[in-house]
Amino acid sequence: MEPECPRGLLPRPCRVLVLLNPQGGKGKALQLFQSRVQPFLEEAEITFKLILTERKNHARELVCAEELGHWDALAVMSGDGLMHEVVNGLMERPDWETAIQKPLCSLPGGSGNALAASVNHYAGYEQVTNEDLLINCTLLLCRRRLSPMNLLSLHTASGLRLYSVLSLSWGFVADVDLESEKYRRLGEIRFTVGTFFRLASLRIYQGQLAYLPVGTVASKRPASTLVQKGVFSVDGELMVCEAVQGQVHPNYLWMVCGSRDAPSGRDSRRGPPPEEP
Repeated sequence: MEPECPRGLLPRPCRVLVLLNPQGGKGKALQLFQSRVQPFLEEAEITFKLILTERKNHARELVCAEELGHWDALAVMSGDGLMHEVVNGLMERPDWETAIQKPLCSLPGGSGNALAASVNHYAGYEQVTNEDLLINCTLLLCRRRLSPMNLLSLHTASGLRLYSVLSLSWGFVADVDLESEKYRRLGEIRFTVGTFFRLASLRIYQGQLAYLPVGTVASKRPASTLVQKGVFSVDGELMVCEAVQGQVHPNYLWMVCGSRDAPSGRDSRRGPPPEEP
């Protein structure tokens, strides 16, 4: 039986499953992994299995069926959308309560890398982009330190439930995010191009925002339907629905981040967990 690793650290040697989208960003993710990431992993005694995703939701399907006990962490190399797939795939598993505690690592290789940039900032590194950001995040994986991270659960008026680790946007921001997909080959500049096109043809968005102050008991009434067939962007992924309700679950999953040790104890989660999917 292997010795138990401290809750705030990955073991040494470490086994990592790497999910990589070869079409992410400018289509250079695989080349960057081989030239920038792989040498660091080998030097840090991190063994890995690399899987290239082939279609939308492929990563989601893979983590639903994967034997997670073979791996100490899951590394996702692409933009924010692939991490969204992985988290939702973990939450769809029958053993989701255990699966969602598998440490996750974000390796930026897409056009939108906001999660990796946030982790980089949280770790105390200077703000960087592109290959410098990728190297920083790779070094965080090599350092093996873990930090807890919040999970946002979203409910739609139609009954759909999904999970987010980054953002929920609606209106102008969601339109720019989703409509700029056609410019993916431009890399992160696609968002600037998309913004100019949307500014040139502004739309009017009608909706209603409601919130509960901290400590208020949640209402049992269904979500408002005043947002008619709204287009939302969840971690960069498209969602069309009438209304959305969200709840934040503090410290619910583990992210590879070299900033600080995780809280002591085997279960550091605070607050009620999400209902079973």
